Parts: sequence; C-alpha cells; structure tokens
Amino acid sequence: MSIQDLIINRRSIKKFEQDSYFEDAQIQQAIELSAYAPNHGMREPWRIIWVKKDRLSEYGRLFAEVNFKNDNEKGQAFTAMAQKLGGILIIAGPVDRRQKQRLEDVLAIGGYMQTLSLLLFDAGIGSCIKTPASMFEPKFNAALGIHDDEMIYGLVYLTELPEQLEDKPRKNSNLISEF
Repeated sequence: MSIQDLIINRRSIKKFEQDSYFEDAQIQQAIELSAYAPNHGMREPWRIIWVKKDRLSEYGRLFAEVNFKNDNEKGQAFTAMAQKLGGILIIAGPVDRRQKQRLEDVLAIGGYMQTLSLLLFDAGIGSCIKTPASMFEPKFNAALGIHDDEMIYGLVYLTELPEQLEDKPRKNSNLISEF
C-alpha cells in the first residue's frame, strides 16, 4: 500500500468486539520502525511499555481499580473488554522542564505514535490511541514503572481491523494562508 493510501485509509478502531491475537514479531517490528519518525536532536524521547496478551487481565484490573474504584460493574466490563485486545502499547517519555525541549519531545512522541499507527495498519493491525485521565494517577504510574521524570503520553490499543473501514472525509479546506 502506498504511503498516501495508508494515510487516507488508516482509522482509529474503537470497537473491541472480537478476541485479537498478533505475532510478537509484527508488533516489535512496528515499534522499532516507528523510531525513524522525525525527532529533534535525535533524542528519541519515547519508551514503550508493552502489555502483551497474557497480561491484559492484570492490566484491566489495575486500570479498573484506578478508574472505576466505586463502580465494580464498569470495572468488570473494562477488564473483559481489555482481554479482547491483542495488546496495549503504553508510550512514556521524559518531562523536560525546559519549555523548548518539552515541546520538541511532545511533537516527536506525537510523530512516533502516528508512525506507529500507520505501520500497524500496514501490518493489518487495528489501533486506537487513548489518553485516559488515569495516565496522570500516581498509583497507575507506579504500577507501570513510570519514572519520576517521565509521563505517559498515550496508550495504543491493538485490535483486529474490521472487514470494512468507514470512509471519513476530512474538512481540509482553508488550511493555507499566505504571508
């Protein structure tokens, strides 16, 4: 598939209805190739925490405990849903106190995550980037091994691609102004 086709056709897959399984090698290759995303000063400010299929139940319970501690039903529903995923990639990176470097890191990690999504799609793996509020909860961060000078930038859920992808035309008008 051409790069243009990948960009136009990739979709965030938000329905996790069937049990998903992927070869580790497919995921690892996408993780490693994504490191070729542009990044300022070649700092490569990302680190991946890979929640593989066999750990999704444990992850689901942790997530439910942090997010749904007063709603057991929602917690159980999330844990059941999480177990259907093919894995979760948690993207962590530094929190630089210097404003310019922090912006550069945020942009680089965004580029990394977009590149990762495109490579996963090219490999036939559906994905969806999530930014739940629990990314900022100390208990969640501690359980995932997030260091004091880091933060979670996003989670990438891995799932099956549907048979048909919905066409999502963009509103790409009036993007350009001239100086």
